[in-house]
Amino acid sequence: AVVSTQSTGKDHDFHMVRTALDTINRDHSGAVASNVHSLTDTDWESFLNKTKNEFRGEMWGFKCGSMTFVDGQLIGNGDDFMRWAKEKFGLVDFRPPAFYEALSGQAYKAYLENPERDVVYVDLVHDKSPMGRMIFELYRDIVPDTVNNFLKLLTSKSEKKYIGSLLHRIVKSGWVQGGDIVNGSGANSDSAEGGKFPDENFAVRHDRAGIIGMANDGPHTNGSQFYITFGPAPWMDQTYVAFGCLIEGQHILRDVENIETVNERPKRPLT
Repeated sequence: AVVSTQSTGKDHDFHMVRTALDTINRDHSGAVASNVHSLTDTDWESFLNKTKNEFRGEMWGFKCGSMTFVDGQLIGNGDDFMRWAKEKFGLVDFRPPAFYEALSGQAYKAYLENPERDVVYVDLVHDKSPMGRMIFELYRDIVPDTVNNFLKLLTSKSEKKYIGSLLHRIVKSGWVQGGDIVNGSGANSDSAEGGKFPDENFAVRHDRAGIIGMANDGPHTNGSQFYITFGPAPWMDQTYVAFGCLIEGQHILRDVENIETVNERPKRPLT
């Protein structure tokens, strides 16, 4: 049998299924070929929406954090897989849910502590009302100079900082843009060290919602303005330097996309 599992790394089902597959292959000499993927919350939501569109009727009510297929046929969530494993191989798991919850917590902590990357959060406020927190993974291992510029502006306590600055532009089905730390008009973009800095590379693709990158006025004009995509934007790939992705807060990004605008500018302040 070929078993494929997609799950958020934080979901205990991921670790339960992976442990069960290891047990089956140990006790039954490689009886299953496994393909187990741990996804961020954002990638999981994209995968789930894509799968719902493919399977339609039987999938619309699916709300769990994992999904398993056997030989291309949908089995269901982790509990559904464990029932299949019991019927097929006699597998009985006596470990309590708390065991897998602990594994998921440890794995997610290790992911966030990856020394080659940075994880940051942004709390959004719309018209003085909190919208929630978005968490980003920044690719310091790919574009270190670009990430360092963003981090300096994000954590700065001087007047040159992102805190309190406006997200001044929302392009439906495109992106949200901010980072004019001068007056929020969208006309200014000044780097942490002053002036502009060059395009570092275009290695990070705009292949999903939640990609964060540097807005520019042409080649090598990066400053402080940045954008976050609402969906795939491959036309940006060789023009704008992307440096990270959203890993938690996809629902907040959708809310931002639906904020009322006038000429692509939010009617009420978005910071």
